[in-house]
Amino acid sequence: RWVRDFFSYETTKTVVVKSWVVGVVNRGVQLLILSYFVCWVFLHEKAYQVRDTAIESSVVTKVKGVGRYAGQMMDTADYVTPPQGTSVFVVVTKQIRTENQTQGLCPESEAAFRCSADRDCRQLSPGTSNGERPGR
Repeated sequence: RWVRDFFSYETTKTVVVKSWVVGVVNRGVQLLILSYFVCWVFLHEKAYQVRDTAIESSVVTKVKGVGRYAGQMMDTADYVTPPQGTSVFVVVTKQIRTENQTQGLCPESEAAFRCSADRDCRQLSPGTSNGERPGR
């Protein structure tokens, strides 16, 4: 009984072909395709072990201090490096801005860096310990 059911062929319209010849040909073709993949692709060619032979290289840039781009002051927190991996090429094409975020007063260790207004500090003047001063 199960041998006859195994060699019967069903189409998408659920038409059961009760011909042993059609069932044997159907299962034979399936067995040939499966045998090809197992024997030739996996055992003979070892295609699952094929490695990419292209030259792999990477360029990593470290950013220190601050920079100006499109009228915006950017520091190291604004430069995000994507995760590295093999066969990866990344071009950063988008900058996500946080709206309504302002630079304010921060506690400093030196009196020269304590500003209460923009007129107290010269914008973009070189500092001695904390990098470039962005103003207030």
